[in-house]
Amino acid sequence: MYLQQQQQYHDFSHLITDDRPSPPAPAPPPAPAPAAAPAPLVPPMEIPPKRPDKATKPKLPPRELLVTNIFFSQGFDTFRADETLCDVVLVPGDSKETFPVHRVIMASSSDYFKAMFTGGMREQEMREIKLHGVTKSGLKNIIDFIYTSKVSLDMGNLQDTLEAANFLQVMPVLSFCNQLLSSEITIDNCVEVERIATDLLLEDFVSQNLSALVECGRYLQLSETSMANALASNTLKGFSELELYHIARGWLDHDPPTRRSSVYALMRHIRFPLMSPSELIQISQDDEEGGDSMMRSETACVNLLLEASNYQMMPFMQPAMQTERTQIRSNSTHILALGGVMRQQLVVSRELRLYDENTGHWRALKPMEAPRYQHGVALLGGFLFIVGGQSTYDTKGKTAIDSAYRYDPRFDKWLQIASLNEKRTFFHLSALKGKLFAVGGRNASGEIDTVECYNLKKNEWTFVTSMVEPHYGHAGTVHGDLMYISGGITRDTFQKELWCYDPAADTWSRRADMTELRGLHCMCTVGDRLYVMGGNHFRGSSDYDDVLGCEYYSPDTDQWTVVAPMPRGQSDVGVTVFNGQIYVVGGYSWNSRCMVDIVQRYDPEQDVWDRVFNVLEPLGGIRACTMTVHLPEGSVDEVKVKSNPSVH
Repeated sequence: MYLQQQQQYHDFSHLITDDRPSPPAPAPPPAPAPAAAPAPLVPPMEIPPKRPDKATKPKLPPRELLVTNIFFSQGFDTFRADETLCDVVLVPGDSKETFPVHRVIMASSSDYFKAMFTGGMREQEMREIKLHGVTKSGLKNIIDFIYTSKVSLDMGNLQDTLEAANFLQVMPVLSFCNQLLSSEITIDNCVEVERIATDLLLEDFVSQNLSALVECGRYLQLSETSMANALASNTLKGFSELELYHIARGWLDHDPPTRRSSVYALMRHIRFPLMSPSELIQISQDDEEGGDSMMRSETACVNLLLEASNYQMMPFMQPAMQTERTQIRSNSTHILALGGVMRQQLVVSRELRLYDENTGHWRALKPMEAPRYQHGVALLGGFLFIVGGQSTYDTKGKTAIDSAYRYDPRFDKWLQIASLNEKRTFFHLSALKGKLFAVGGRNASGEIDTVECYNLKKNEWTFVTSMVEPHYGHAGTVHGDLMYISGGITRDTFQKELWCYDPAADTWSRRADMTELRGLHCMCTVGDRLYVMGGNHFRGSSDYDDVLGCEYYSPDTDQWTVVAPMPRGQSDVGVTVFNGQIYVVGGYSWNSRCMVDIVQRYDPEQDVWDRVFNVLEPLGGIRACTMTVHLPEGSVDEVKVKSNPSVH
């Protein structure tokens, strides 16, 4: 579809379709019964042909005729032209010209007229109705479309038609105008199109083409709203915050008397906290030496620089200081997998990778500072925390570590934070009410019942109320302001207990048990349901077995509900929720006696499992999360992952 200066004609008849489903195909005839023993042969007897009775004629299933009745619409349009049976006259707001129409036809195609003519409004009885929010050309095009499924558009009437479609709630025309407008925006005409386009439409174009607009200087003619929307966008790519500051400054300096009042409206969208200290100093010096102290002249702008300075002075507090100006400029949310022990040579990984759903590739982010598996992971304030675990392979947890790090996706960097008070592996880590909680686990001393809390402000871990009994290999999740811990192993015995921790009261309370014993399983929250899945337990007296059963807990009723089982067992895995679905990543299968590279997905709405992709190598003790990051360019791992293989 192309929009040019000359008038064009667009046919909407394809939008009129019959959405009713086709009737079901006739059921296949029943399978023939098994042949009986052959009967004695009898002489053949000639039987005269018999004309089939009407009742025995085969019946064809009914078929619907899916044909657009153009004569139907042509007939109504003829009635409109002749004013036959017209029962209301519409008058545009900018003209005295009248448009006789049929109430029922208008109400069937416009939510606005449907409400007017069927909702008991006084216009329901009026013979003539003035539409103050609609122009003559816009109303004519809308009426033409309703009666003929066609509309004539050009640059002269496009804006009027768009506004009329929006006012009268004729959604097909509104959608088409937006599509047409979007397809016709170019660097050369974007300023003119801005006078027609909705803010959202133009925001997308400007943010996606800001580099070209800056290069040719066309951005200087954009409105304040369009500039502000573009600077606030998370889709901007290829610019540092300092460069965006200079772009905003260039727009303001293009017409200082008129645009002086827009300084804060633009600068509030520059993410000053993401600049380096030297860049902030440069801005202050340039503003002071420039003669026209645009930033220092407004208190609100001075506060933006102070906010950035305070943010950078307290690096450990940053997860608790997040604002719209500290957020990552990205809309790319992906599944991340990190660490794990590889099946070959039992080497522990330090890799951090994201899965690119569009290409089916794993992409590398900056690796962890040290390899680890069986570690705890949690997201807090847009940062990823990894805590504890093991750096060398050891099934008894004797090599547990206490170090902790924080990953910053805005800069693809790691920062070491305070270490745990107690080394721990096979434990659970949750982010709750602005703090981290490390629960249970094991180390060289054995099973652990202690719980530690990380305070961002102090950058330190402190002990809180311990669990009732030591646990390791348990799983946990957060719902509301509470943390839930399920299953695990206590004194070499698998558990099915569910415990709830309230950080406000610093107390533990027992909840309803799971239906199955399990340890080294995973747990996550989707809506108001707490799902547990996978893991293992004893088969008989000593042999381990995969737990395929899955269930969810409802906090409101304190009850468990069994759902569809996993197709294949996974223990000691990574788990994350992405787009409302649960992904179980890697781990170990006790039934297969090996580490696995599969990723299985569970759909809570459909209660079904499928296998979606693989990690790059079989990894046990791997961890996963869902996070918004910058999609790295040029860091695609060589191995392309198979997409949607069948479940075995």
